[in-house]
Amino acid sequence: ISDTNRTMTVVLVVVVCAAVGFAMLISWLLTVSLSRLAFGMDMLSLLRFQEGAGGGSLLVSRSHFTEVSKCELSFVFLERGLKAFVKYVPREVVRTMLSGETGSCTNVMSRHVVTVLFADIAGFSSLCERIQPDQLMKLTQ
Repeated sequence: ISDTNRTMTVVLVVVVCAAVGFAMLISWLLTVSLSRLAFGMDMLSLLRFQEGAGGGSLLVSRSHFTEVSKCELSFVFLERGLKAFVKYVPREVVRTMLSGETGSCTNVMSRHVVTVLFADIAGFSSLCERIQPDQLMKLTQ
């Protein structure tokens, strides 16, 4: 084999190795992002909310891939929505709704005759103007 052929063979092997290494790096980055997203979805389906820095989702680091990044952003919005929903609806009802079974929502619903009283609390508006929202929330709970 001539020196030219030997040099070309070495260059070809180096290029192929670099391409395989680059492909493995890209696939690893994609797998890590998707695995983190899948774990988050599993936890969310159990209504186990993940607390990251600042009380937000653990999916704070965004993927380098546009499509995966959009899925992660949608996940964060879904998680925030479910956190808010669970504050006002019992977890068992939310779990039943998330199960996806046909008629799952009608199984937990029932009609009731209720009475609602609307009342004006004296001085409430001026109180709201004087105190912080978190203090008002504590007072009304």
